[in-house]
Amino acid sequence: MSIIRSLFAFDKKQQRGIFVLMILLIIVFSGYIYLKNMPKEPLVIEDSSAYQNKLDSLATIQQRRKDTIYPFNPNYITDYRGYKLGLSVEEIDRLHRFRESGKWINSKKDFQRITQVNDRWLDSISPYFKFPEWVTNPKKSYTSNYTSFKDRKVVAKDINTASQDELKKVYGIGPALSGRIVKERQLLKGFIDISQVRGVYGLTDSTMIQLKKHFYVSPPLNFKKIALNTATEEELLSIPYFDDYLVEKLIEQRTLRDGFKSWDKVLLTSRFPQEKLGLIQLYLTLN
Repeated sequence: MSIIRSLFAFDKKQQRGIFVLMILLIIVFSGYIYLKNMPKEPLVIEDSSAYQNKLDSLATIQQRRKDTIYPFNPNYITDYRGYKLGLSVEEIDRLHRFRESGKWINSKKDFQRITQVNDRWLDSISPYFKFPEWVTNPKKSYTSNYTSFKDRKVVAKDINTASQDELKKVYGIGPALSGRIVKERQLLKGFIDISQVRGVYGLTDSTMIQLKKHFYVSPPLNFKKIALNTATEEELLSIPYFDDYLVEKLIEQRTLRDGFKSWDKVLLTSRFPQEKLGLIQLYLTLN
């Protein structure tokens, strides 16, 4: 009995605290019971058919745009277009090698024979092939000034005097590539060897072969190679592939070695562009 009485042996401050705590517990418990038993309003679903119809129509339009294939000439299928059409890398390469030879595809049978695509792909895509009318209707007479790249008469010209339009006449060279060739020519202050053109971004080996048929390089009459072991700083800076840092290091190494005896020693120079050695040797000689 004494133990039970001891549980209530609190002072007034403690009794008030216990009383407040009990009131808070009663309030929280009553609120929980009220919220649990509170009647819920029925969920009203508004008519969303109009919005759903709009969404469905937009999805249909998007799907049509994605699946639409417009008529195209298969002779001009690019890597990206071939990928989108479902061609494999090998099939695209076969097509490009055939076109680089200067020949043309004039029927869907030709396309399958060259690319080796399967019948299923051919049946689904060939209806969109669009060949020139003189191919699809050979009996009709045509008057055209067009001459294929293969049949055009090649008149070689110095590439240092060629305009951008003249460069674009080479098969494989378009507006962007011809512009980069002209820009590189300006940067080098004129080509002194046709090998310098090969360094232009986007110029492939096959296009380079075609370009060499149309253009050559004639170095300036006053052009003369610079002797690396006796060249001044100003002379070395005139070489397009050199900058201030490299010229400084070349002169430093030349002095330490009492002159370069071989190109192997030159390659040891700090930051020397080894991949451009062949182009640099067009301007430099050791003796």
